[in-house]
Order: sequence, then structure tokens, then C-alpha cells
Amino acid sequence: MNQALLAFRWYIVAQLFGLAALPLCLRLFRHLPDRGYGVSKPLGLLLTGWFFWLLTTFGWLHNTPGSIVVALVLIAAVGIALYLINQPTNQLPWRTVLITEAVFTLTFTAWCLVRAHMPRIQTAGGEKWMEIAFLRAILRSDTFPPHDPWLSGFAISYYYFGYVIVAMLTRLAAVPPSIAFNLGLATLFALTCTGAFSLVYNLIRNQISAAKPGFSTILSALLGPLLLAVMGNLEGLLEALHARGIGPALFWQWLDIRALDAAPPAFAEGSWAPTRFFWWWQASRVLQDYTPTGAEQHVIDEFPAFSFILGDMHPHVLALPFVLLALALALNLYLRMPTAAVGPNGEHPIPYPQSPFTIWEFLVYALCLGGLGFLNTWDFPIYLFIVAAAYTLAHSRLTPHASRLTFYALRFTLLFIPLLVVGIILYLPFWLGFQSQAGGILINLFNATRLPQFLIMFGPLLFIATAFVADRARRNGVRVLQVVKGTLTVLLSILGALAVVLTLIALLIWLGVIPARGPAAYVAGWLRGGPIPGLENVADARALISRSLLSRLLNPWVALGLIALLVAIVLTLTHAPQIPNPKSPISKFVLLLFAIGALLTLGVEYVYLRDNFGTRMNTVFKFYFQAWVMWAIAGAYALARFARRGGAVVVIIAALLIVAGLIYPALAIPARAGEHGGPPTLDGAAHLAEAYPDDYAAIAWLNENVSGGPVILEAPGDKFRAYVYEGRISAHTGLPTLLGWAGHEHQWRGNYEEQARREPDIETLYTSTNPGEVLTLLDKYGISYVYVGPLERARYPAAGLIKFAQLMEPVYNTENVTIYRYE
Repeated sequence: MNQALLAFRWYIVAQLFGLAALPLCLRLFRHLPDRGYGVSKPLGLLLTGWFFWLLTTFGWLHNTPGSIVVALVLIAAVGIALYLINQPTNQLPWRTVLITEAVFTLTFTAWCLVRAHMPRIQTAGGEKWMEIAFLRAILRSDTFPPHDPWLSGFAISYYYFGYVIVAMLTRLAAVPPSIAFNLGLATLFALTCTGAFSLVYNLIRNQISAAKPGFSTILSALLGPLLLAVMGNLEGLLEALHARGIGPALFWQWLDIRALDAAPPAFAEGSWAPTRFFWWWQASRVLQDYTPTGAEQHVIDEFPAFSFILGDMHPHVLALPFVLLALALALNLYLRMPTAAVGPNGEHPIPYPQSPFTIWEFLVYALCLGGLGFLNTWDFPIYLFIVAAAYTLAHSRLTPHASRLTFYALRFTLLFIPLLVVGIILYLPFWLGFQSQAGGILINLFNATRLPQFLIMFGPLLFIATAFVADRARRNGVRVLQVVKGTLTVLLSILGALAVVLTLIALLIWLGVIPARGPAAYVAGWLRGGPIPGLENVADARALISRSLLSRLLNPWVALGLIALLVAIVLTLTHAPQIPNPKSPISKFVLLLFAIGALLTLGVEYVYLRDNFGTRMNTVFKFYFQAWVMWAIAGAYALARFARRGGAVVVIIAALLIVAGLIYPALAIPARAGEHGGPPTLDGAAHLAEAYPDDYAAIAWLNENVSGGPVILEAPGDKFRAYVYEGRISAHTGLPTLLGWAGHEHQWRGNYEEQARREPDIETLYTSTNPGEVLTLLDKYGISYVYVGPLERARYPAAGLIKFAQLMEPVYNTENVTIYRYE
């Protein structure tokens, strides 16, 4: 079928989810100028997805298009009922609706065109095989939880809600999964742009009194998607300068960005675009950490534009529209809080205690926030914190004195804890079966982020944040000396707390209370003068560690700057005007977003989540990504405010930095498209027809002739090699195999026990010539199909492969591929 027609059908289905949630939006977001229309599609997808997932998990529905329609109708019916019971006085602003739809349509169409020029679902440089495997496995599963395509007999142990949502769209639009993959990415991009536009629009509209949004308001709101989803970091500018041969070698060595740390090439006329293969990837690896011995430790610092250009449908991308929904919920809550009258003597009475929600509103908030845990687990506590903080901040404008700190803490806790508990309960079936590689919190001893690298990562957004905070602080009478004193106090407090914790841990290890295992083994080796794990053969390892710690202490500039920003924000919020603004200035909510972004980027300077990688790589990745989201939304509003109030200098500098950030997508998109090289298509698997024609044909046969989830045996990956061709049959069919990408299974489950048990059995199945031994293993794992393709023929001896013809029936047979069925 014509791919344009499939894309249009997909677009119409996406609209249905927004329409189903619209009555609920009108009631829920009645305090927002656009009545929540900009986030109606994410709300409809999330609530319908939850109903569909829950009913299918309990076996009350099956994974069919009809079940999705049932869930969709339920959401629409509940929303209509709530709307009719208490109709909001504010009607839907149709002009805003049309503008919002224009943003969605244009960005969806634009990214469909981009994806058509870079469509490949491939292993190189990304997680696409894992993602298409999950999508196809969900489509094959009759009930939930869906089977794990790379570990047969087990359910997916990952936050897979985003793939359920994409699978719903895939089923209702009747689109092949290999095309749905790219349409899903285009939809995520469009929903992200629309959500960002909506948030900035609502922030701006709350500060102006015009009855209808003017051109300047619309233009200002477009800064949201520009800063959030389109603009890159400044590494693209550096790539262009380096390719042009600009800058001395010492400068590039000082920056210490891999692939750019060598002397630039000789000046070449007209050569601004980098020609290095995969150069665009480096923008997500700006930060560089080192072990005490000087070995590199990779750090991931993705940002949304990079993620969309990369084209991985990973949870942090799947969750983007829904974290913007969470920000809309936070803003809606902030704006709905009642105001307290100022007393006759100017006093600020504490408002009468009341619940911020009705019961149904509380459940919707809990569903949306709890859904983030199922979408991208890291996001749940972050955005739950924002919602509770926004609620507390709304109260603080009514009782702005710091003496009310206990009252604010109580308010925060009384909202945070119930939303946390109910948010978990609503998704309890997922949490009960979820395993993770997370292993606690570790202290970041050796690696402070270098200031130049931090500025390359966040330069445009950080400038706008600093300018806005400085402006608000000046207006509220905050003095520079107060910020300096507060910054030094906080920094010394953090260092003191870390010193106390480390001293206590060292003492407990010395006394033997804490066993010298894992990270404690390093401390034990240091204290007792024994070998330090990993450094046993390194001469004078203790001296290396001492120098590394000293270097860490002498590089406090990122932490110092972020602490100063936070202190200035806190002082600005607490230095309220004598008479509070009953309309609750939006600038306070914007300051909250800047503050939480600063907290996230500051946190990884001192702690990180322990995982299989043993470094802060993933923690930086997850926290920086969300900091970019918050700073982009807040920065768009701040820049629009400067433009309205005549802040020409700030606007000009910010514009120059934004243009510098736009160099990255301007160069990266054509470079990425050039790697595809084929004709435009939305079919992500089309390249397999040329690169691996035998496997491609066999995959097509399996998808057409095999239903459900029977187990198929194919050559597995191993623990130490990621992003390999193995696992290709299960990935592109969704059929469960004994073992796919083993290293990824290790990450998802936090252990390698089952994988290690299966590896020798798979080897035996493909190499043994003993029929009894092979049949026993086939029965043990419930294998229905055995795949023997070019990869298996190259990897295993012919004698081991021939025996399958004697034991099973060949149901598919070509020159290079045979598929056997075992009954």
C-alpha cells in the first residue's frame, strides 16, 4: 500500500486519541488558557493505554484492535460524563486549537520526511533491534505482560509502556510494524513539539491580557519546540570549526572532546561540514570522565534533537510527550490554587487547608505520573517532585515568609506521598514483575564535570537561565553578596556532609562491620595498604588516587556555578514583594523549572546510580536529558519575556547562541540521511532486502505464516558483544528465542544466571549429533522452530546442522535458509 496513505491513516488514528480525551481535558485543565488541548493526545494515549494494558493483564480483554477500541470508548465516556456533570465556564479556544493542530501536522509531516531519508532499523550505533523486537513481541502477545523476544519463557523485564502505546496505534492504523516504527518516531517528535508549544503558550498567555493570541504570542510559543526538540548543543559548531581547520591544536586538546582533541585538518576551501564517519554521534559524548589511571570513561549526554536524529525509539524518547503532560499538570495545579487575601496590616495569613483535587482529578494525576514509571522509570520521581513542588510554591506565594518552612514541607509531603503510593499501585502488575540492574547510590569521587564541556552541552539554555534568574533577583532586591555567601555555605555543607559520610564508611570498613566487597574493597585496599581491585598491577596506585582526588577538588566550577544559580533562585523566591500578586506570577513557576534542572545537573557532580557499567554514564544521561527539557521550556518563556520587555542585549546574545545550537541539526540531518543512501521510504526493514536477502525473505515468511508466540531457535549474541547481527529473526518477527542480545538481558534483569545456563544448551543444540540430547533440549525449552540461515551456517559445523533434517520437518527451505518445525 502507498506509504503516504499509511501515514495519513496513522495520523487520523492519533487524532482519535486526542478527541477521546478532549472532554476530560476541558475539565482537568480548565486553568490553562488552551484548556489542555496541546497535551490532549498524550493524555488520551496514556489513559487508553493504561485501561487497555490493565484489562489485558488481568485477562479480561485480549490484545486485539477491538479491545483497544473498548478502552478508547471508556476514556471518552468517562470524560464526557465528567464534563456534563460540571461543565467548565471557559470554552475551548478554537483559534488556539487550529494553531496547535497546525504545529502537530507540520512537525509530523516534516519528521516523516526526515525519517524517510534515514529509515533503517539497524544494529549500528543504537538500540533499534531491541525496540522493534519489543514492538513486535507486544503485537504477538495475546495478553500482558508480553513475552520477552530475547529470553523465551520470560516476560519483558523493562519499562515497556511506551511500546504498548505505539502498538495500539499500529493495530488501529493497520500499519506494518517496520513502517510503524518510523511513523511512531514522527508522532513522538510532533507530540513533543506540540506539548512544548502548548506549555510556553500557556505560560505567556497567563502574563498578558489580550483576548486573542497575537502573532507575537504564537511566535514566542514556537520557541518551545525550537529549544526543546530542534536545537542541538554547541558541539555542532565545534565540528564545523574543526572541519574548517580553525583553532590551534592546544585549544582542541584543552577542550578534550574525543575525535576533536587532535589538531584540526589543514584549511580546506568551502569545507564547513564534517566528513568524519558518524561525526554527529559525538554531540552525545561531550563530557569525558577518567579513572585514576587515566583511562577514559564514556559519559552519555544526549539531548532531544540528537535522540530524534539518531532515531532510537528508546524509553527516554517515548516518554518525552508524557513528561510535558506532567509539566502541564504541574502548571495547571499551580494556577488553580486559591489565593488568600492580604490582612489589614499587610500580613499574609495561611490559607485554609484543603485538598488540591477532587477524587477523580487525583486519580488522573496519579495515573499520569505513575505512568512515567512504566514509560521511563527515572522520570517518575523527577516529575512527581515537580508537581508537589509546584503545589507548595503556589502556597508559598500566599504565605511567603521563610518562617512557614514547616508548613510548606508538610504541604509538599502530603501531596508527594499519596501520589507516589497511588501511582505505584495503579501500575502494580508492572512493578511486581520488574527487575533492574540498579544497585544503590554511589558517591562520585573522581570526576567533576569540566566547565568548558558543560557550557558546550548547555550553553544557550544556561545563558538564558542565568540572565533570567539575575534579572528576577535584581527586581526582588537580592544582593550579589547574599548569593556569594549562600553559595559558599551550601558548597561547604555538601563537602562537609560527603566528608562525614566517607569517614563513617571508612571507619565501618576498617572495623569489619561492612564487608570488603564491591566498592568497599577499594576503600579497604586504600586504608590497609593492600591491593586495590583493578589496580593490583599499577605501581603506586594510592598516589594515583590521591592525585585524582586532588584534581577533583581543584575543579569545582560547574558545581559552584549551579549552586550559585540555585541560591539566587531560592533567594529570589523568598524575597517576595511586600504585597503578593494574587495572580501568582508565572515567573515563579519558571524559576522552579530552572531550579530543578540545576538540581539534576548538580546531583551528578556528587552521586550516581550504581548499575552494570559502574560509572555515572547513565545517571548523567538521564538527568541531563530531563534538565534540557525543563531549561528549554523555562528558557523559551524567559526569552519571550526579555523580548517583550526590551531586553535587547540578552535577546541578541541568546539568538546568536541558539543559531550556534542550530548548526548541529542543520549538519547532522543531511549527514545521517547520507548514511542511508537508498531511496526514501518509511519501511525500516527495507534495507535488509538488499543487505541480507535470504534472512529478509525468511522473516517475511515467518511474519505471514506463524501466529502467536512459538519459540524459535537462532544463533544468539553474547554478554560482551552488543549491537550485533545475532537476534535478527526474533527482533524482526517478535517470536521469542532462547537468547538474543545477552548483554542487554543482563542489563534488564540485573544478573546473568539464566543467560549463562542457556548458552551451552544453544551450543549443544546446534553442534550435537546426538538425537536424544537434542530432542531433550528442544522439549526443555518448548522450541517449535529452528532457524538455520547464513549466520548459523557460518558459526556452527555442518554436521550439527544436518541432523535437524532427520528430526524435524522443514517448513521453509531456500538455498541458504531452512526453517524446521518441531511438534
